[in-house]
Amino acid sequence: MYNSIYPVQIKPYVPPQNKKAVQDKEDEESSQSSDLNRDKRSSKSGATNPYSAADANGKAPNRFERQEFPNGQKTTIDYSKSQVNIAQILTDFKNTAIAIGSPPNIIQEVESYLSIAENESLKNEPNKKRIQSNLKNASNILDEFISKTLNKNSKVVENWIDALFLQQVNYKSDPTTINEDFLVKLPDKETGDMKPISKNLMQPEQETTQSEQQTAVQEEQQTQEAVQHKNVYIPQDENVRKAFLQGKKYASINQSDKAIEAFNNALSQAQATDDKNAQGMICFELGKIYDKTDNLEQALNFYNQARLNTADNNLKARAYYSMAQIYDDVVYFEPAMNHYFAAISFAGEADNLKAQTKALSDIADMYAERYDVNNTRSYYGIAKNIARETGSNKTMGSVWSRSADSMAMLNENISALQDYKESSQFYESTDSPLKMARNFEKASSVMLKLGNSKKARSLLEKAQNFALKADDIAYANKLDAQLNVI
Repeated sequence: MYNSIYPVQIKPYVPPQNKKAVQDKEDEESSQSSDLNRDKRSSKSGATNPYSAADANGKAPNRFERQEFPNGQKTTIDYSKSQVNIAQILTDFKNTAIAIGSPPNIIQEVESYLSIAENESLKNEPNKKRIQSNLKNASNILDEFISKTLNKNSKVVENWIDALFLQQVNYKSDPTTINEDFLVKLPDKETGDMKPISKNLMQPEQETTQSEQQTAVQEEQQTQEAVQHKNVYIPQDENVRKAFLQGKKYASINQSDKAIEAFNNALSQAQATDDKNAQGMICFELGKIYDKTDNLEQALNFYNQARLNTADNNLKARAYYSMAQIYDDVVYFEPAMNHYFAAISFAGEADNLKAQTKALSDIADMYAERYDVNNTRSYYGIAKNIARETGSNKTMGSVWSRSADSMAMLNENISALQDYKESSQFYESTDSPLKMARNFEKASSVMLKLGNSKKARSLLEKAQNFALKADDIAYANKLDAQLNVI
């Protein structure tokens, strides 16, 4: 069913009238055409470098703008605003607790939540909701202390966090990025005026490191080992390989400019040696950098160049999936759908069942966001069938949990509870107590909607037990607070 290939035709994409136009530069060289594929980029004539990261004036392309669902609900994504990194928010939080003279017990309680958020932000794919929930908990603690200190109800920290969540937050930690527009301001104890805390407090501590030469050698060795471990294509030419690994090193430490320079150098070398697979992988890495920094026009461009150059079906699938996620994020339904199907097709050619289940689940979520119950069930049904073929309890646990989330959002509560139950059974065999805890917590919320507080409490108690088993004390305390109000 998913063995056919969905080529992307190059012609301006005309979105529905209730959505804003999106312009991009996806210069795809496919000889095939299809009515299903209506991308929206056009290439610039006369460009000497198809991999250029800027326009003729040296400026990055315009970003996409916030879109709207058919039911009128707007997505919170707005790429027209400047970005703030999660590392700055966490640093602000810690320094705020110190600046207002919080006692040790308050600081300790706040940092218990911040440490969870910080650990999550260091992952390759941070969980946005997990970070946000812990920041909210920490903000409530500080606001309570501020209210008692001033003898006046205060939600200054919570309001600051809520305002930040409306901006572009990069949830992948980069401590070197500071946006002064988003520095937290606190009420003066005497006047009550809002003032920014000392800039000196905002500077991260300097760590003692080894010599630059030793560090560079170690980082390159670590990068090469990591890349090989992930079965990523390594260029055979020594110069290409050296520049490629250097780009990976800079990308891993969030030095985007240096990474782009290194990858462009590697790309030139790969073009000189006519190594198409190397060109594809390098373009994919460049796409990831631009994607991470929300330069979506260039991200789409490089992802597309990656799929055009490589003969690796897995990389083609990854490139199409990455493009699909961009269209999905900015709520362009048809281009997202077409690219997800292309990702599924190439993943099928590569016998990558896990990638197929992921793309199918994303398609199902797109329908859930539009309150289309039948299509949500249908695509999750296909995703579940393929997940079973993987024989991976972890994969099955993830698919069933995601399906439960969508069912709960659609108020298909009985189906949601069943999916949470099955997901937990899969996770139990993988020794994943924290994932089981979150399933039980969400199932408890569904049970409350059904009016069964007794069963909801029982599920929440199970969630707390699994949180304790995972040694996540802060999460267990949060669940205890929920138990107190049921």
